[in-house]
Amino acid sequence: MGSRLGRYFEGLLLLLLATGFATLATTGRLAWPVAACAAGLYAVRGAAFWRGAAPNLGARWWALGLVLYAPLFALDGTLYSHSFMQASLDFVVLAGAAKLLFRVNRRDEMTLGVLAFLEVLTAALLTVSGTFFLLFLLFLALLVATLVAHEMRQAEAAANAAPAWNPAPPPRGPLLRFSLLMGAAVAVCGAGIFFLLPRTALGEWMSRPSGSALTGFSDQVRLGAVAQLQRDNQPVMHIRLLQPVMDPQVFQRIPWRGRGLTEFDGQRWFSPDVPSLFATQGGSLAVAGGPGEDASQLVRYQVTLAPMGTPVLFFPARLLRASTRYPVLAWDRATATLATPGGDFSGTSYAGVSDLSEPAPEVLRATPAARGYEYGQYLQLPSDLDPRVAALARSIVAHAGGDDYDRMQALSDYLQTHYQYTLDDLPQGEHPLSTFLFDQPAADCEYFASALAVMARTLDIPTRVVNGFAGGEYNPLTGEYVVRGSGAHSWVEAYFPTRRPNPYGGGLQRGRRYELRYGRGSWVAFDATPAGASAASSNWLGSGMVMDALSSYWQEWVVNYDWLRQARLAGALQNGLGGSAGALWQGAGDAAGAARDRMKNAWAAWPAVLRWGALLLLAAFAAACAGLLRRQWRHGRGWRRRERTPRQQASVAYRKFLGCLKHAGLAKPPAHTAQELLAELQRRNPGPPLAEAAAAFVARYERARFGPEASDDGLMAELRRVRRLAHRLPLTVQR
Repeated sequence: MGSRLGRYFEGLLLLLLATGFATLATTGRLAWPVAACAAGLYAVRGAAFWRGAAPNLGARWWALGLVLYAPLFALDGTLYSHSFMQASLDFVVLAGAAKLLFRVNRRDEMTLGVLAFLEVLTAALLTVSGTFFLLFLLFLALLVATLVAHEMRQAEAAANAAPAWNPAPPPRGPLLRFSLLMGAAVAVCGAGIFFLLPRTALGEWMSRPSGSALTGFSDQVRLGAVAQLQRDNQPVMHIRLLQPVMDPQVFQRIPWRGRGLTEFDGQRWFSPDVPSLFATQGGSLAVAGGPGEDASQLVRYQVTLAPMGTPVLFFPARLLRASTRYPVLAWDRATATLATPGGDFSGTSYAGVSDLSEPAPEVLRATPAARGYEYGQYLQLPSDLDPRVAALARSIVAHAGGDDYDRMQALSDYLQTHYQYTLDDLPQGEHPLSTFLFDQPAADCEYFASALAVMARTLDIPTRVVNGFAGGEYNPLTGEYVVRGSGAHSWVEAYFPTRRPNPYGGGLQRGRRYELRYGRGSWVAFDATPAGASAASSNWLGSGMVMDALSSYWQEWVVNYDWLRQARLAGALQNGLGGSAGALWQGAGDAAGAARDRMKNAWAAWPAVLRWGALLLLAAFAAACAGLLRRQWRHGRGWRRRERTPRQQASVAYRKFLGCLKHAGLAKPPAHTAQELLAELQRRNPGPPLAEAAAAFVARYERARFGPEASDDGLMAELRRVRRLAHRLPLTVQR
């Protein structure tokens, strides 16, 4: 790569590979030693390129490096990443970066280009962030520029092999601008094809590995699992409130419930019930009837989940209806958990309607206690529960009111004031809950919720633990609330058998079993975690808002773009264009009708002589125009030809002349002049008529094209003569 064009291509190839690596590294799926080592190799190769140094290591060292990496590959797959698929990804990334330090040939360049493309493709399956979108656009521009430079270098190499060829150095600035323009055109055309190409299935990307599932939202959750998620500040959910418009401070107080859990074995919460599957109507499912007494507490929202590997859908308070893209949904009445049939690793978007109203404290205090065997699953306790837990609960509520609401409130207040919140050094052991309550009074929200639920059950109050999210940040660029992993939270819901309208129709039925199972009572949320402990960080700079908005649009219009969204978009465009076209057609018709009426009125006001004279004048003008058009068409279709100058006409005739010779068997090489072409024609010796006619044409062409007085007289006649002879006398190839 000694030429300027070769160095230009080499620099573009290095940038292309570095962009592919950066796109994959930003997904966070590469181990940090692998990412650091590969980044160092790219930095070394970039510094060498800047100094003009070329790699000089041979293929023998490359083979030796592969052999030495074999034990590291085995250790990576068995001990470090615990997955040979991940180990293979690390190996490919390191091998591609190390290859830059060795001498490469044309085949290696193609291999490296394919490697960069596969890195971007792998990143597309692992992330939906806006950073990927920006890096993808950069990669696309570099890919087009690299391919253009590669083709020009190939042409330069072929031209250098020809004799007497000394090309000028290529203008790299215009070449780069042309490449960027081509990349932009490819992006625009690709976007049009993506949005217009019919969707044959739901828009889902390839599933992530199972290890990437969101912790804390499966049907079995160990104490401390949510704490792992709370250390992650990545966005997990974007919420758009459709109605009503809500102040961000009010939104902070709305918990978004996900998985409900009913049974506790001392170390983990789980739900033994199998959820019921319901067929949706176009993706819509009504899980409850109408709203409560206060219809103003209804909230309508749209949620976009990031790829989390969990089937759970999140919603606030009492869900009434959900609109998804799934034909079947799973609804667990015992825990009020809505889920998709399987884990969705590609993210999803859905809408819902919830009722935020809750009974007033006075109503809850007047509600009779929920007692009886039918509440057994909400009163279950571990068989080896520490007896000190029940004693502590009784001592806390000793001075509280006699109703369940005041006792739940007393338990919550006690936990909030006597214990601290932390994500580090969580209580462990065989009985972590007892360790938290009596020995180590600091833990995360799961321990607070578990302590509240278990102590309430020792007092015969039906409870269940709910894992979800609380808080969120408002992004004014998108009008959405961004909920991050650090907003994961756990709280408790206690059951009060208040009277609600039957949500499933058919009038009211008697029996506590029906009330419990079908939700005619009220599940009231109680949060024992100290205030402010679970709030997500709000340090959000303007650039963070922009990147989040970009990620949101990317996931909404690319990742989750399915045939349902395409149909809605096509319908909106059709309605918009149809309305505009209809309004335009109606306006044009009204204007034409008004003009016609004015002409009729003016025509009726004219005298008869003037009317007949105007008709005759109009007919004469139309006849003159028709005659002019006919004359121009019959005389050589002359508009286009007469617009050309004699020199331009000579160039057109010369191209036709070359086509005639090519038809006869003689193609002009790119570097040959007209005289060299005539010499080659004489050497082939097809007969004197064609050679003489060609020489006469070339002489007239050179005078018309390069002479002081440009004239194409007789040029077309000579061209017609060459054409006749070329068709009659095909050339023979001389060996």
